[in-house]
Amino acid sequence: MNDNTRRTGLLLAALAAIFFGISSITAKLASVNAGGNGISIAFYRNLSVLPLMAVILKVKGYGFSLTKKQFISLLFIGMTGGGLTAMLLYVAYDYISVGLTMCLHFTYPALVALFYALFFKEKLTKVQAAALLLACAGIWVMMFGGLEASPMGIAIALLSGVAYATYLVITDKSGIRELPGFKIAFYNTLFSLFFLFLFGRLLGFTFTECHRPGWIWLFLTGLFVVCVGNVMTPEAVKRIGPTITAILGILEPITSLICSILLLGEPFTARTLFGGVLVLISALLITLGDLKPKKQ
Repeated sequence: MNDNTRRTGLLLAALAAIFFGISSITAKLASVNAGGNGISIAFYRNLSVLPLMAVILKVKGYGFSLTKKQFISLLFIGMTGGGLTAMLLYVAYDYISVGLTMCLHFTYPALVALFYALFFKEKLTKVQAAALLLACAGIWVMMFGGLEASPMGIAIALLSGVAYATYLVITDKSGIRELPGFKIAFYNTLFSLFFLFLFGRLLGFTFTECHRPGWIWLFLTGLFVVCVGNVMTPEAVKRIGPTITAILGILEPITSLICSILLLGEPFTARTLFGGVLVLISALLITLGDLKPKKQ
């Protein structure tokens, strides 16, 4: 790997994480200016960029065909990734700050390790066990971090981490990684739309709750997540590998935290900050543990 390739990969990974972090702020602004709820915000975020994704897919010549196995896998990925995860994140913003939500969401690396241990009989390493304990400690600290820490908001934010961990496990086990990243992103967006629409209708939503002043924030959120972050990340992985890309992903909750305090004026107590740091250290430990060579 030459230096230029490595520098480009590091830059792409860092920018992807930063844009993901900024998207949490634009999503909050969309919620404030457009009204609606977490379901409609997630729905319109994805709908606003779907035509652009379709054009990109067509121009790049990837086509839209899928095998039956790929269709089923992408259906579950869309439900858990672009659908359930986004919806839970945006609902959590109504209860707790964006920064705290993202710190809690980042329990997902530890949850992935736990899922593999429970469902695929993969033994937890000492590092993974320590990371799980740190994540639990961080959650406990944040639950008693002052008025900011709404139990409902904490529960919903944690569920977003569960949903995203499920999405990652399905992606890993489904065998669709050979598909182009744009194609995965397109169907993730498309199937999440169907899931969000059906789920919203079951709850009685009409999807007319979003007002026009917030549409620009909805589009920017979709653009940053689907067309920027989801495109830069696989390109970074090609250049510097998944582990280093994941380490730089820690910039996402840090960006969200800083921007939520500076731009949104959201409160963040010293105790909830300490809990968030414990969760982020947990995520970093899980990621750094992957750097160690596996025993044959």
